[in-house]
Amino acid sequence: MPILCFLASILCLIYFIVLLLYNGFTSVFYLVWLIMSAGFLLLGWSFRIHFWQHLPFAVRATLLVGLSICFAFFIGVETMILKASFQMPSEPQDYVVVLGAHVRSSGPSRALALRLDKAYSYALENPDTVLIVSGGQGGNEPCTESSAMKQYLVEKGLPSERIQEENQSTNTRENLIFSKKMIPDDASVGIISNGFHICRALHLAKSLGYKQVSGIPAKSDLATQPTNLLREFFAVVKDFWLVH
Repeated sequence: MPILCFLASILCLIYFIVLLLYNGFTSVFYLVWLIMSAGFLLLGWSFRIHFWQHLPFAVRATLLVGLSICFAFFIGVETMILKASFQMPSEPQDYVVVLGAHVRSSGPSRALALRLDKAYSYALENPDTVLIVSGGQGGNEPCTESSAMKQYLVEKGLPSERIQEENQSTNTRENLIFSKKMIPDDASVGIISNGFHICRALHLAKSLGYKQVSGIPAKSDLATQPTNLLREFFAVVKDFWLVH
């Protein structure tokens, strides 16, 4: 067991370094892998000195049951997230909301480019669908996310009149609130985001009054997928808790 903990600690540390080299320090959440590395190291050390064997049986049993429940809950939430990332609407949608993500001086981030590529292919397959690109300007962004998104799609060949901009939002909830004002009540709506994000986006949309809404998952960046799935677990739990 100590060896497994030490190996897990090393893997978490390596992945943290990979994230920094691949993406830069673009998210504070990356630090969770450093914290997990230290946690596994401490856990391995505790096994090495036989700390757990000295605890009363009742304490060990309670900890084991608690950890098992937490693990089962984690697996359940992640299953919901992954399931939503593979579902597509069976019918063409009247409107499609493309959720914004970080924009660099060089253009859309990798995650956003994947969303826009999905929006582009969906628009070609469904010529009557209206696209709404949604995202305001963050403090570390050179322009609004919506303007960068529209420019990206126009440069790929989509006519600008098919693309509407929502340029005030600063998070997923606001993306959906402000975009909803641009959509008729009886329209069907697709939401495009990276696969790991669809579960939470759909839950938020339904809580905000979207009546006919479906997820249209885009690909996810493979290198950042583990951290995105882990972060999304906490985000989904938080949003479900706030809504209910």
